[in-house]
Amino acid sequence: MAYKAVKYKLNSDGTIPSFLYPGNNGSNGNWPNYIDGQTGPQDSWLIGIADDNASFPADQAEEIASKADLVTYLNTYTSTWKQPDPSNPDIPVDFDQEANATYFWNKLDALNA
Repeated sequence: MAYKAVKYKLNSDGTIPSFLYPGNNGSNGNWPNYIDGQTGPQDSWLIGIADDNASFPADQAEEIASKADLVTYLNTYTSTWKQPDPSNPDIPVDFDQEANATYFWNKLDALNA
């Protein structure tokens, strides 16, 4: 796989890391996970796609190897989240980790096709 799913932090100045895929299709900045004790622009892990064959600093990003791993990770902090109901956006429903991970992973698979 040339493009990789990663959990990452912003650069210390708040800018988007250069190792991320630059496409503007909602593939980066997903599902923030606050890091206890951190302040400033690096206070959360975000989910995104690393660019084709990009390398990334170990203290700033970690690869997520499979969709199952992404679901497992999302389950660690999104259990109380709500999202709009796909069939009625005015109604909040429980966050669907599996569906959101599948939607994200389909973007990754398309880039690697």
